[in-house]
Amino acid sequence: MDNSNNTFLGEDGHLKKTCAKCGCRIPVSSPYDTCKECIKKELFPKVKEFINENYDVNEMIVAQEFGIDRSIIHEWVQEGHLEYRKNPNI
Repeated sequence: MDNSNNTFLGEDGHLKKTCAKCGCRIPVSSPYDTCKECIKKELFPKVKEFINENYDVNEMIVAQEFGIDRSIIHEWVQEGHLEYRKNPNI
């Protein structure tokens, strides 16, 4: 169980977890201390730059590079926020 200061029992006795940056509620099962929006604000520009500089990357490589779940990268691609570069030599 997460022992950080953002996980606690709510008034109803259920376990609650809040984002360390903005304070919004996040799923207790989340492996992150921040919400998806704060992750996006913090990492998105770095992820986009990394993809723009490296044509031979995929979701797995990007997720490993930034230590985030592949599903977050996949979501950004599906929403059209990110696009992988094509190999210029093909």
